Amino acid sequence: MRDTGIKASVLALAIGTIMATPAVAQEAGTAQQPDAEQSGVLGTIVVTASKREENVQDVPISISAYSGDQLTALGVTDTTGITEQIPALRVNQWSPNLTIFSLRGVSQNNFTDNLEAPVAVYFDNAYMASINGVSGQIYDIARVEVLRGPQGTLFGRNATGGLIHYVSRTADEDSWNGYAEASYARFNDLSVEAAVGGGLTEGVRIRAAGRFQKADGYVKSRDAIPGVLEGSGQDLGGKDGWAGRVTMQVDVGDDAVVNLWYKHAEDNNVDTGGYVFDNCDFLANGYCSVDTAGLGNGQGGVINGITGEPASPFEHFGERRGYLDRSVDIYQADLEWDIGSDLTLTSITNYTTLDKAYGEDGDAIPVVVINFDTFNKHEQFSQELRLSGETDALKWQAGVYYLDFSSDGSIITRGAPVLGSAIEFNGSAVDPAVAQTYKIDSENWSVFGQVDFLLTDRLTLTTGARWSQDNKSIDYLAVLTDPQVAPDVTIAASDAFETINPGVNDIDYGDWAARVALSYEANPDLLLFTSWNRGIKGGNWSLGTDVDPLDFQHGPETLNSFEAGFKSTLGNGALRLNGTLFHYIYDDYQAFALTGGVPFVTNSDAKSTGAELEAFWSPSRSFDAVLGATWQTSSVDEVRGPGEQFGPEFFPGAPDAEYCSNQGGFFFCDYPDNFITDAEFPNAPRFSFNYLLRYNFDIADGNTALQVDGVWYDDQYLEVTNGRSSLQKAYNVTNASITYTHDDSGASLQAWVRNIFDKEYRAYTLNLGILGTTSFFAPPTTYGLTLRVPFGD
Repeated sequence: MRDTGIKASVLALAIGTIMATPAVAQEAGTAQQPDAEQSGVLGTIVVTASKREENVQDVPISISAYSGDQLTALGVTDTTGITEQIPALRVNQWSPNLTIFSLRGVSQNNFTDNLEAPVAVYFDNAYMASINGVSGQIYDIARVEVLRGPQGTLFGRNATGGLIHYVSRTADEDSWNGYAEASYARFNDLSVEAAVGGGLTEGVRIRAAGRFQKADGYVKSRDAIPGVLEGSGQDLGGKDGWAGRVTMQVDVGDDAVVNLWYKHAEDNNVDTGGYVFDNCDFLANGYCSVDTAGLGNGQGGVINGITGEPASPFEHFGERRGYLDRSVDIYQADLEWDIGSDLTLTSITNYTTLDKAYGEDGDAIPVVVINFDTFNKHEQFSQELRLSGETDALKWQAGVYYLDFSSDGSIITRGAPVLGSAIEFNGSAVDPAVAQTYKIDSENWSVFGQVDFLLTDRLTLTTGARWSQDNKSIDYLAVLTDPQVAPDVTIAASDAFETINPGVNDIDYGDWAARVALSYEANPDLLLFTSWNRGIKGGNWSLGTDVDPLDFQHGPETLNSFEAGFKSTLGNGALRLNGTLFHYIYDDYQAFALTGGVPFVTNSDAKSTGAELEAFWSPSRSFDAVLGATWQTSSVDEVRGPGEQFGPEFFPGAPDAEYCSNQGGFFFCDYPDNFITDAEFPNAPRFSFNYLLRYNFDIADGNTALQVDGVWYDDQYLEVTNGRSSLQKAYNVTNASITYTHDDSGASLQAWVRNIFDKEYRAYTLNLGILGTTSFFAPPTTYGLTLRVPFGD
């Protein structure tokens, strides 16, 4: 951040200006409640996918949305649960440190903190620029919207894959109300959540909400060889964090509403930062078998990485204790002002700070092969101003957007990934480590507009465009340390890169996003639409211990998306059936791989074709069903593979094997295939099918609901390099619950089971070539009780 004081002053000025503005209206983005006469819990909701309130069935975009009441009624309480019921959305997450959203296979699997993801995440209309800030606890939520396909016209440059928008409940009710909720589950998983809000005085309302969760790890620490090679004693997959927010809503005159927010979230020494050792076929030199591109190709499952014996995916043998500490503070001021003549002015001012410290044992065995630590301080300021209006013939909106952020961080890598640098600069290695420090300053501004032309009573043409200008710079330094061999030595620096590749440390990127859509209301219950969208995502830098100045910066990517779909309401409103067909053409798709053992992003053209189908059926107040299906095929022209790789000599005189030769104390591997061609998108199964069946009936002064839900995924690669070891075979996850709700008090008690058939499947995988594949598995069967007590109106 160039000047924190200036940004704070601008924020204060924006708040003061908003408070002094005469005039509003109803708060934008309030979710409509389910129609009790029409259905059970699956009524329609109003969304803001086009930055104005519309029934989800009237928006010519492939969108899935659930209101907060629907999420509560359906037992969806976390990101994973939401994912299972939204076609084409996947989440890879093994700790709050890294959350990777994938929409239609579009994702960024790189784990370095400096990158932004191609699936934009918004919280209460504000973009989260840090990949470290997209995860967190979900509580007192109004709704979740998931928009598939490029959304750059209205939402900005980093929404090529789509958009996920979490919308919290605001202080829009005068009557005091709220709830308290507590849950206890397997692995001593305890959570407590509460919210309360209401009117303070005429025209002023407040709401406060918070959540705390703490749980033991479900991946248990074990000794690889008891008494000889012992584990860390730390179980993985635990939770320890809390979050809270306070929001105040103020009516300014009769025509304006101001929402002021403060949000805080933190994670404290979370038990994380470890893996299991997966899919390794051992060779005589102690390494894992690889293919001609240097990617692990075993499929034998989880093993003890020392003895080679089969092991449980819920046991690990790492010797180092990992950790995560993270703190996030968000200050925000929103204005909605009806200025007359059917014109509305919207202002969204956001200031966010984030601090994170994370450490992991990256090799999943009880010796130091890979240790990895990252520290990041992120600070961002954003301002959006938007004017909208409508006439009988058109609806329009236009605006400007400004985002300024800084990312100040460091990365410490120890072990095999830096062995090549140690050999190159010191000629030998004992305990090499590379400390990287970086400072990225980024400034973005954009102008945008979108118009809906009502060509006839039934036919609407939508056109939109956004010009976005990115200006980024980086200050980078990498220092090699190995005290037993040689003094510290600088191995990479942005100043030196500049002399070899002028301009490599700066990005001056301007480009445009666009949307053209045609929608036809065949009848009040059937909408047909087709669209072309152009999405853009800026370039960035690959922070690695052995990066060439010519490859330090990777270029922007551009996605042209062609879609056609329908949205229908049948059976007197009892059935909603929606479908979309899409085709993607990528220019310079940003593909991530471990090249030379370090994270690396390169550009390549790509394409994809797919379809989604969703059905919401509520034939009576007693029964609800949600069914969804996807089909997709994809191809990336070429992805850079490991190329070359260094590795330690695990035991004296270890023989050469495959593409690796013993150099006397270390191995050097040179793989014949430098590129993988026609690779599939990661996290993009050919087919998937999600389902939810819910039956409720009145009993004992209340209502009881029985629910079964889940999802089935076809085979899929978890990395774009498509190494055989990162192939996740098809699997199904089924959940079940029973909920009793008392009529008079509204209190509910839910007993639930997730992953009821105890399916073992990986939540994350990283193919390390000769060093094996490290994976982390999603939780086994979990079960618990949740008690919720509402109060007030």
